[in-house]
Amino acid sequence: MNEIEKNILEDVRKLCDRLKGELAQKGANESELKVFDNCFMSTAETTMKCPQEGDTFLITGDIEAMWLRDSSAQVCHYLPFAAESEGIKKMVKGLINRQFQCILTDPYANAFNIEPNGRCWAKDRTKENPWNWERKYELDSLCYPVRLLWQYIKVTDDRSVLSDRVVKGLHEILKVMQTEQEHEKKSDYYFERDNCPPTDTLACNGQGTPVAYTGMIWSGFRPSDDACTYGYLIPANLFAVEVLGYMVEIGKLIEDEDLTKEAGRLQKEVKEGIEKFGLIKNEEGEDIYVYETDGMGHINRMDDANVPSLLSIPWITSISKSDARYLRTRKDVLSHNNPYYFEGKEVSGIGSPHTPKDYIWHIALTMQGLTSADDKERKELYRTILNTDAGKGFMHEGFHKDEPEKFTRDWFAWANSLFASYVLDFYGIK
Repeated sequence: MNEIEKNILEDVRKLCDRLKGELAQKGANESELKVFDNCFMSTAETTMKCPQEGDTFLITGDIEAMWLRDSSAQVCHYLPFAAESEGIKKMVKGLINRQFQCILTDPYANAFNIEPNGRCWAKDRTKENPWNWERKYELDSLCYPVRLLWQYIKVTDDRSVLSDRVVKGLHEILKVMQTEQEHEKKSDYYFERDNCPPTDTLACNGQGTPVAYTGMIWSGFRPSDDACTYGYLIPANLFAVEVLGYMVEIGKLIEDEDLTKEAGRLQKEVKEGIEKFGLIKNEEGEDIYVYETDGMGHINRMDDANVPSLLSIPWITSISKSDARYLRTRKDVLSHNNPYYFEGKEVSGIGSPHTPKDYIWHIALTMQGLTSADDKERKELYRTILNTDAGKGFMHEGFHKDEPEKFTRDWFAWANSLFASYVLDFYGIK
């Protein structure tokens, strides 16, 4: 560990100890405080590398690479304190700098190496780059860094983060989004993997199943890194509408008329596409969001544990927890209309085709709590999460609905960060 990392870790430890004192005053017991400590410190203690000043690389946990999505979420519990903690401010600013370096290296890659060493998950048929750990194009991977950037600016008022690299990266993101509005006509992206499950590769010579133009943005893969069944992933497009709004505001801040104009135009087109193609009627004849569509009449009525999800809409967008359409959609995905909603003897929740059948994700339970306006539901979810850690004191990826001691991934930093956020939210610490 170098001096940069030591200083950041020291600041995070001081903040964690202070927050534990506040939680104790609000009634948190020793067991809760231990889990909170583990989860709050996880990103800084176990995943952070700072090769030089102004550069933060966060591995996802038990995999050595950095995901654009995961790394953004791994600091979600630190970000609100960036204005008061110099260490956290440096960590997040360095992460933004590294993320936009990655985006300019290859905006279609989802996960990256710390250096151009050519290490990778698999030798795939796609454009090669020694920086890429994996080149699964996921729309949300371009949204998360913009969200982190905007939140950082709002918390710290530090506009120096808007370097030439970051501004160039914003334009590159916009370019990719515009291209993928017309994926079959304009995009040269392809991805194929041999000797793997169907969810790990794209059909139709690596270009994905056919889609029609809708105004929305095509995505090859879901945030679970599983291939989309139909290319227009509605939660990711809702997320894109939100971050395109951030890009409009950033364009105004730096007086970049092209960024402001084009982001605003694209935001309008995506929003219209969602309204036209991303909804179905439920059994009561009311609008709800679908998970995926191809714009040609095919839809996927489901939800996945990973975020962005339909369940997470109030967390990733400005749509409120009390929005009627969201509440109807929430009810739908927390029911057997969602094939990945699993009910156990004592625990129910959303899983994923990415993990075995009957495995519920801690991220989904935490997100259910963060997006609930019902105090009883929030309390039950909080206790459920604490009772399903298999005695490890950390969050996992998925666990069996009836046997929580059976789980996947005992080192999954994003799940820890999200739960640390929920603990603070649950106890009303802002």
